[in-house]
Amino acid sequence: MCEEHKYWIYKLLRFKWTQPYVLSMQSKFKACSTLLTMKIAVIGAGLTGLTVANELKDFANVVVFEHRDVGGLLASFYKGYHIEKFYHHCFKFDKELIEIIKKFGLISKLKWRIAKTGFFVNGKIYPLNTPIEIIRYPFLGFKDKIKLAIFTLKSRRRDYKKYDEISAIDGIKSELGESLLKNFFIPLLKGKFGENYKNVSYAWLLARVAIRSNRKLKGEEIGYLRHGFHQLIEKMCEEIEIRREKAKISKLGSWQVNGERFDAVVYTGSLAEFEFYKFPIRYQSSVCVLIASKRSLTDDIYWINVVDDLSFKAVIEHTNFMPFEDYGEHLIYLASYTTPESKLFKLSNNEIAKIFISDLKRFGIKEEDINWFRVFKAKYSSPIYERGYLNKVTPYRFANGLYIAGITSKPNYPERSMNGSVKAGIEVAEIIKRDYSLSSR
Repeated sequence: MCEEHKYWIYKLLRFKWTQPYVLSMQSKFKACSTLLTMKIAVIGAGLTGLTVANELKDFANVVVFEHRDVGGLLASFYKGYHIEKFYHHCFKFDKELIEIIKKFGLISKLKWRIAKTGFFVNGKIYPLNTPIEIIRYPFLGFKDKIKLAIFTLKSRRRDYKKYDEISAIDGIKSELGESLLKNFFIPLLKGKFGENYKNVSYAWLLARVAIRSNRKLKGEEIGYLRHGFHQLIEKMCEEIEIRREKAKISKLGSWQVNGERFDAVVYTGSLAEFEFYKFPIRYQSSVCVLIASKRSLTDDIYWINVVDDLSFKAVIEHTNFMPFEDYGEHLIYLASYTTPESKLFKLSNNEIAKIFISDLKRFGIKEEDINWFRVFKAKYSSPIYERGYLNKVTPYRFANGLYIAGITSKPNYPERSMNGSVKAGIEVAEIIKRDYSLSSR
């Protein structure tokens, strides 16, 4: 008897017998028959794909296909320690993500810290955390600072959908005035969306401000899984079959992936690479250089928004958030957002590193301070949340037996997050259970 048969017999013997109630023998064998024969393919081993697989693995034979990094945008690499290729953190109201972390026994690793922020303007870093630091910031008047504080406090109580058709530029200009728009918001919008900043919806901006509004007197409180989110990815992969191959979906009577028949297929990848339909969604790309340095960039600032005209628009010093002792060197992300067609994205890794490291000298870090660096690029890291994006949010059912979930799903509107990706995976799994009458254990 092969190992696969042993596994399914084990599932059959354990199926619901430990529950405090007894099902009829007819429904018992019907459920077990479904369990033995139902096959589901999940395309993509990012956070959504792995969530779907874990939600369905007790109901069907689930196979995950992934030809890139397991973990997707949350993937890490090893350099004597694990560190994410792209910076990540979470928030106190990330309910579904925190529940997943609990489920896999990692909640004691989840640490909440004050993450200090600042602006880099005219070659100088200005901290913007405490009331005194904000008052001292010279590029905004006192009235504008009061307006910004009230705007931030109100943002979490607003209905974002009402502002989907309004541009962020028009919304800010109307609500907060020209000065705040020019001196505060436009640099942030340009840094996040590049040349597409004028098209971004006010709904996205309001959601972004709301997400970043969990502030205390000394700064913003955010969370991180100490020693890395790779621990969560590894736990989520433990009982899942992952095939490291590119998936080609076809429809020949039934849904097939690489010629193998499946009862249902869940696509969690970029819709720019979806084979059956071209969705009217434009994507932005991420370019990130991770620097390991002998010296710290600042004493305690985690996130610096770069207003000056540099090749990168955000500097994230990870070891000003998590303990330096966990790594033994200072870890600094240099991040830029662009588009797949942009000149920057098409440059080689060495060309990108050369440009970024040259601009990093403006912060006082010299080449001899750098222990090593890595360049990471994500071609389709996020949708561009343009005006009217609400109409582009993708439903979970694309066709009978074919489902779509991920960063274009409802939980990731009007701003993507790890929590939104987990929630999308949970929601699409619940729909599949209903569609195929898969009863819970």
